[in-house]
Amino acid sequence: MNRTIYLVDNNALIALTRRRVKTEFFAEHCRITADVLHEASEHSERRRLAALAEATTSAILEQVRVVMADVAVGDTALVDLYANKGAADPGLVATVLVSAAAQEGYLFPDHWVIVTLDRAVQDAAKRHGVTTMLPSELADLIDAATTLDGKNTGLL
Repeated sequence: MNRTIYLVDNNALIALTRRRVKTEFFAEHCRITADVLHEASEHSERRRLAALAEATTSAILEQVRVVMADVAVGDTALVDLYANKGAADPGLVATVLVSAAAQEGYLFPDHWVIVTLDRAVQDAAKRHGVTTMLPSELADLIDAATTLDGKNTGLL
């Protein structure tokens, strides 16, 4: 396929604003995990987001184990369940790893990018060779590819 797919964290959804989430670009190029959908339960575009959610599979759960194995004992930067922080974060990296593995051997595989403001997610992604970007960078892409009515310009 050779597409770029942006896996968007909840903190990035907030930063992108409702206007950008409603665009054709977002619908065509962005995805979220089921855990992020849960975190975004109060988002005004929840129905639209639900259609973009990647299901949590057993393969993803196996990869969560791999991601968490790289976290030092006592390090709560990525996940702190007692503080109800970061429950979806390892799943972002795991989802990209599983999606990339599913296309291993393809001539033109999709390229997945995690969009987040969370430094711990960025660090975990880097340890596993996953590309990240800031919400402001995705916002620039969306704006460049979108007309005022939310339609694609065809420029990207």
